[in-house]
Amino acid sequence: MGAVAQPLPQADQFCRDEAVLAAPAERVWEVLTDLATWQQWWNLVTIVPLGPTQLAPGVQFRFEGQRPGRPPTAWTVEVLELDPPRRIELAYTEGDLVGRTAWELQPAEGGTRTAYVYRGVHATSPGSGATFERYGTRLHSVAMQVDALAGLARYLRGEPLDDAWRADVHARMNAGVAALD
Repeated sequence: MGAVAQPLPQADQFCRDEAVLAAPAERVWEVLTDLATWQQWWNLVTIVPLGPTQLAPGVQFRFEGQRPGRPPTAWTVEVLELDPPRRIELAYTEGDLVGRTAWELQPAEGGTRTAYVYRGVHATSPGSGATFERYGTRLHSVAMQVDALAGLARYLRGEPLDDAWRADVHARMNAGVAALD
């Protein structure tokens, strides 16, 4: 007799992961709205453009990723709205995750408070559902802090985003996952 499929969690996930980046909001905005830069500073996922790389309403792209020993995950993102230089509204429209997200920028002492916000994201695949069941958004928050926000900060400072840095991100992500268990 085969295994019985487990139901996916029904609860939407909400979180806010942020850092103060040492750059003016206009510079952060410039980088965030140029999808061609994302793969340079965000290395735990692959960003696949599905058209133009300059963000505008209607532009779509895919996130693809895989943690070691886990099945691959992928989801399509659509840009819903731009409010320069304060907010990029996004929707995960299909794939392993669906729901609303956003980049939000606010002036802060020392630069720009930059946040990636889950506005209600839920899993549509068993693997992603199991991850949310186990970690909630804590795993996402670790990845955002050690990879996306840290990489964006390095990119803005002109620091190397080389193999040594990428290896360090993977080591910090593994340590972060171990700390969650």
